[in-house]
Amino acid sequence: MKKLDEHVRRLAGADEAERIYAAEDIGFANRAEGAEPLFARLPLETSRAVREAIFLALQNIDDDCVTEGALGLLASEDSFLRNQAVELLRQRGPGAIPFLRRAFSRAGNEGRKFLIDVLAGVDGPGSGELYSLALADSDINVVITAVEILGNRVKTEFRERIEALAATGDPMLGGACLETLARIGNAHSLEVWRSSAGSGGPVADFLLPSYLRLLGAHGGEGAIAEAAAMLESRGTHLHASILDAIAAVRQRYPAAPLPEFLTEPLERIVRNSASPHLRRQALRLLSGLVGHDGVAAFLEQYQDMDMDSVALGEHAGV
Repeated sequence: MKKLDEHVRRLAGADEAERIYAAEDIGFANRAEGAEPLFARLPLETSRAVREAIFLALQNIDDDCVTEGALGLLASEDSFLRNQAVELLRQRGPGAIPFLRRAFSRAGNEGRKFLIDVLAGVDGPGSGELYSLALADSDINVVITAVEILGNRVKTEFRERIEALAATGDPMLGGACLETLARIGNAHSLEVWRSSAGSGGPVADFLLPSYLRLLGAHGGEGAIAEAAAMLESRGTHLHASILDAIAAVRQRYPAAPLPEFLTEPLERIVRNSASPHLRRQALRLLSGLVGHDGVAAFLEQYQDMDMDSVALGEHAGV
């Protein structure tokens, strides 16, 4: 105990390097009583290097008091402390989940969001209950955070919940749900969204990239024509998302024919787009239309542009 007291005394010293060494020594000691002085020093410490050393030291202390202390930091007005607390809680692993669950009901809006953020790096028993609470939360930011993490962690068991949330009408939530359903959804998810949120007319431009990712991931062969038609009706800033969706469907249905009306807008992109990537995308798709008049001759003009990815003699899908 005397040695630990000495490390704690050095932690408040004037020399930055000495404070770093003191934090390291407290962490190496791996004693629960070392956590309290480390947490107490954090809001007083002005050196980022020392703060980082303190968090590293806390990672080395194998006691639930570290989890409790990190939860307390989520309410801090200091964004560095909050973000580091999230990482510290993730480092505690699945054992932190019961603590997150208990803290969730007591936390404010921001606190609940940070608690769900922890789940981006932790999984285990009890996480499903916490996700369910977050999806039903009164604060839209908490719900969106949960939806995004469920997509990243490919939690398919929450598909139906997210399909329902996609149709609530909130634009930010709708976009998050579409992105997540592109990862964990299926053809039914696409139809559910179309029949509810999409029933009011064309998809709004701000939602279209997310919708196109869902369409590309789960649309049938007919999705090619649906996306292709958007090249004429939507702004050029959406062309990359539209072509990505067409390419994604073609990858799943390599024998699916490309509609002939797609030829003209693709050739226009090759001629006029300032984006080399977008022009190459258009060339790749045009290679599936070489059976139509003039396409082979058009491609020959640009064969040096993308020789690796455009096979002029390829008739896939025609």
